[in-house]
Amino acid sequence: MPLVFLQKIKSAVFPKSRLVWRKDIVYKQLKNEHFFGVYVFPCMDLKSNQPLFNDGLPSLIFMPRKSDTVHLKEKGEMLKFKSSWICCGVIKDTHWEVPKDLEYILVLRFKPSSFYSIFNINPSVFHSKPIHNLEDIMDENWMQVFDKMFERKKISQRISFLDDALSTCPTNDCFPHILSTAMEYIEERRGDTTVSDVLHQLGKRVNSKWLYRNFVKYVGIPPKKYISLQRFIYTYGDYKENRSDDIFNVALHSGYYDYNHFFKDFKRYIGISPSNYAWN
Repeated sequence: MPLVFLQKIKSAVFPKSRLVWRKDIVYKQLKNEHFFGVYVFPCMDLKSNQPLFNDGLPSLIFMPRKSDTVHLKEKGEMLKFKSSWICCGVIKDTHWEVPKDLEYILVLRFKPSSFYSIFNINPSVFHSKPIHNLEDIMDENWMQVFDKMFERKKISQRISFLDDALSTCPTNDCFPHILSTAMEYIEERRGDTTVSDVLHQLGKRVNSKWLYRNFVKYVGIPPKKYISLQRFIYTYGDYKENRSDDIFNVALHSGYYDYNHFFKDFKRYIGISPSNYAWN
């Protein structure tokens, strides 16, 4: 999803079981436990050419109309997607050409433990291609569900429909509890950690090979990369929210070894240097 939107999600603390309505974001915690939340982002003031980013969690994105199209530029190559698309995994140097007068996007953030089980999708589908049309990876029955969602005119009706449709879905519940604990610790540390530190927190119950194998199997990326994604998005958010600080100091306090370490991540994920990025 757009980096600026994901940064808002990561930096905000939303109360559970409540509707939060702000000028820049609408958040609702759904009644089932498959989601981290559903978000509506107004886009009328969103500038075109928005960099996309994902923190390793499946994020479904719906445009206002089924007939809408999405135009992305990945390392200079133009890509076209339909109105229902998904981001998950490591996105590099990919920008969205935001349509003029786009009202909003609707975003569903899934827990990996539920997403891959409900939709019968293997995390490996995102290894080399982190952005897909929903119809390219989901079966016809689920696409019919999303088509019915588009028949609802109001955003609140669409959210309620999806909540009802997904709340009854069973999962195989095979996601390891220790892996959830590791992800929660990485999130708590805002990515300012290492694989060794995570293993230390988990204790003797798990070794590095188990952690690597299960991260790749259930999340789709290695633990070191997952940590890197969290560190980057939180560092980006810290500097964006308080640019009176020196970006070098922000990077150091966020767990980067030096500015060059952050510079390389920024160039890898966004495609340009921090000094050339439009922070406003």
